[in-house]
Formats: sequence, C-alpha cells, structure tokens
Amino acid sequence: MRRLSILVAVIAILAAGCRAELRLLVDVTEQGSGTVTAEVGINEQLRNLINTLPGDGEQVIAGLDLGLVGESSTRVEDEMTVYATQAEFDNVTGIEETAAGNFTSFVLEISDQGTTLEATLDVAGELDLTQFPIDPSGIDQEALEARVIVALPGDIANNNADQLMTDGRLAWDIPFDSELYMFANTVYPKPGFPWWLIGLLTLSASLALAVWFAAVRREKKGAKQRPPAPQPPVVDSPDTMTTAGTDSPFFELGAD
Repeated sequence: MRRLSILVAVIAILAAGCRAELRLLVDVTEQGSGTVTAEVGINEQLRNLINTLPGDGEQVIAGLDLGLVGESSTRVEDEMTVYATQAEFDNVTGIEETAAGNFTSFVLEISDQGTTLEATLDVAGELDLTQFPIDPSGIDQEALEARVIVALPGDIANNNADQLMTDGRLAWDIPFDSELYMFANTVYPKPGFPWWLIGLLTLSASLALAVWFAAVRREKKGAKQRPPAPQPPVVDSPDTMTTAGTDSPFFELGAD
C-alpha cells in the first residue's frame, strides 16, 4: 500500500479539530538529478493528540517520512511544525524508484529539447478500507491539505497543474476520493542570436573610424600651419655670365 495513503487515513481519523499539511516535492535538474522531499506539517493540537496515543508518539512522528530514506529535518512555520525528509537521486531512474512508494505511477523523460512528466496518485484506490474504515469523500480538506509540487528544468509549455507558482514550480492538489493525473511538459530555451557581439563589433568599427578621421584632420591642419621650406640661393655659372661687347670700355683694354 502506498505510504501516502496510509498517512492520509491516519491523519484524517485524528484530525478532527486539528490541522495538517502534506507535501511531496520533486525537484529535477536538466542533468536528470535532483531531490524528492516529503514534508508533513502538524499543528500543536495534532501533535499533542499523537503524543496521547498508545505507544511511542515519537515513532508515529518518525513515520511521517513517507518511506523516504535521506536527510531529515524539523522546522517551525507559523503555528505548524514541519517534519521533512529529503532523498537525493542522480538520474531519472533514481527519481522513479524513489517516487514509486507514494505514486501509483511516475514516468519522467528528459531529452535535449525538454522534459515530460506523467504521474498518477490514487489515495482512495490504494487505501484498505477494512483497515481504515473512513470515507475519503468526507475528509475535511480545510483540516488536511495535501499537494504535490514539482520543479522541472526549462520553460513550462503544457501542464494540468492546479497552480503555477511564482517561482516556476507546478502544484497539484491531491484529491482524497479520486485519482490524480499529473502532466507537464517543458522546453529548453534556444540560444538567441548574439546581438551583443554585433553591437560590440559595430562599436569597435565606429571608434576606429573616428580615430582615423581625427588623424586625417590633424594631418591636414598641420600641413596648412607649416611655413614653406627656404629655397637655396641661385648662383650664375660661368657659362651664363655676360660677355663684354665692342662698345664696352673694357674692350679696348682687353685688346691691348
């Protein structure tokens, strides 16, 4: 028999005037590893009632782990004392084996595109009414709240959950008089076009062009401000000197 069904029956019998919360939490990573956590919260009235039962009340409380083998912890939330047991797994097979004790069926598939979860949970169908003579339809859900909360990698594409929580997890309320069917599908986001790289290249090209324009302008401005280079003096060569004519006074002196 599923441990969750037993626990629901026991608390339902005891919970008149009390308050209890049952949560099954499944957290899956993209690599297929993750955790399964059972959390059972009871208020002070229910705890006191458990302690009055024949036998060791602490053993009853210890049985709130829903059969999970892992790290146990206790915390206080408002007026509830929450007993938690967390079991870790390394792959899909591990989670299916871990969840088998509380789900009627549990199938998780992980691919390169995303994940798909299909599971069923039937509290009434798993309950032995000869051992626990209660009417599941008569369980007060205000006094006893039961939920399955699942975190899957990727973006939620399709699901039949009762609530999409603000942190992206999916939550299903567990009915006590009918079967719960759970379905969810996620897809991994595709890497977008690297627009940041295009922007970086455009910025680099713009800076290079600006530096080039500045260098050209400085070069032109410097050329206008520089004085012209001095030219060397022109000296007449002997071949270009003027020869004295016959009318020159030096002609006769030269003739003598």
